[in-house]
Amino acid sequence: MNKQKLKMTQTFEQLWNNSFPKKIPIPHLLPHYFPEQWFRIHSLPDSKRYAETKEEYELLLKRHNQIITDCFHPQTSIFIVTGNYLYGNENDSKYDMRKTLPYSFITSPILNLHKSDPIIFDDGEDNDLNYLPLHFKTTWEPNFHDDLLLKIANDEVKAFLISFEKKIIVSPYDGGIDFIIQDESFKQQLKEKYSTWLSPREDGF
Repeated sequence: MNKQKLKMTQTFEQLWNNSFPKKIPIPHLLPHYFPEQWFRIHSLPDSKRYAETKEEYELLLKRHNQIITDCFHPQTSIFIVTGNYLYGNENDSKYDMRKTLPYSFITSPILNLHKSDPIIFDDGEDNDLNYLPLHFKTTWEPNFHDDLLLKIANDEVKAFLISFEKKIIVSPYDGGIDFIIQDESFKQQLKEKYSTWLSPREDGF
């Protein structure tokens, strides 16, 4: 069995852990984990966080689809990754992403966040917060995932997209998109092409 075929048979957990050992697949942690590979664009002019009009929603989707397609060409295999926070012995979350998004998510093993990353998740005596990662394998197609992008833009869900083959993570949030790109040259190309979409802040946020 060649390496390419072996890679195709790996589970999401294997691919993630081989690529990013000791990293938790939660969107807001990505800039912290990968500061050298990270950059951010804003969804709307003047760094406006939320769209309010039809025109603003159309511009948001146009921007998101354009730059994501530059990263993931059509038909690129990707995983959509989200998850549920659970407390103690809970098995279900009232904010279950499986009920909010139209994908047949596969569950990963539950992670105790304090044990997985005791530096970030240290609540003293109360370290019983768990996380249930969820993933769905699909392909990138422009405008096909607009419902997901809009729900993220409206702060209804948290999720990111990843291509292990291209070594790119695309993590939309309510206000823009965080990118984790291993290829420094390609990262700089995108930053130059979309320089007017970058944050004016010195720290890039």
